[in-house]
Amino acid sequence: MTDFLYPEWGNVRFSISGSWMVRMPGYEDETPQTAVLFGPTDRHGAIDTKGGRTIGFGLTPIGWQAVIGGDAGAMANRVVPLGDRLGISGEQLRAHLIRDKEDQVIVERLEELLTRRLASRPPVSKAVLATDRALRMRPRDLAAFAAAAGVSARTLHRLCLGAFGFPPKRLMRLQRFLDTLGQVRTAVGNSVRNSMDEAYCDQSHFYRDFRDFMAMTPREYFGAPRLLMAAAAEAQVRAGVTLSFRLPPSLVEEDSAHAVTGAAA
Repeated sequence: MTDFLYPEWGNVRFSISGSWMVRMPGYEDETPQTAVLFGPTDRHGAIDTKGGRTIGFGLTPIGWQAVIGGDAGAMANRVVPLGDRLGISGEQLRAHLIRDKEDQVIVERLEELLTRRLASRPPVSKAVLATDRALRMRPRDLAAFAAAAGVSARTLHRLCLGAFGFPPKRLMRLQRFLDTLGQVRTAVGNSVRNSMDEAYCDQSHFYRDFRDFMAMTPREYFGAPRLLMAAAAEAQVRAGVTLSFRLPPSLVEEDSAHAVTGAAA
């Protein structure tokens, strides 16, 4: 089976069984991945598998800073071995997850690990928190973005590269696209038009962004099987979780323990 990887923020993945191959523009390693860290991406990727089980969790930009730290820009569109970035060997943690077997036990282990990791790390800077809040306010242009973050345009550029992985203008386009993709990825026909973000001038505007970020047309995307992601979307609906990639604004007002978007088995 082959399915898409969407442009997204960073995440951690463990291959528990089976073989999971990652394909992404600029990523050449064809070795099956077992315990890996994905940096933030602004392009589509793909996974190939003959079956198995994979476990992981996503990180918001604030979560990346709180849990991983370091320059997100240096990890943009990259996949690397997890190593000890969570304070424990990635392969050792994977071995624990394999032995745990049950989903709930696995989730509890990851939550305990991440809670301990957050407690041992320095707090996220106020400037990064302000930039994150400003981006979620969906600024109309760079000047509005800098004003909302309370920094100069030059400082905003540095903050965005370091904390989010991409420059401000790219980030605004990416967030606009992901917000819409979250709504339309299960849509058909005219419902795509009805679900587009209001920031898009028209359908062709959205389609240009679609080609840029997904390297395909919407028609090609909706015509593809997307079996794995369709099943994930159905599970989200059953659990009452929004299909949008957008996080509720209230979350960024809470402490950084909310920065981890969730563990999934």
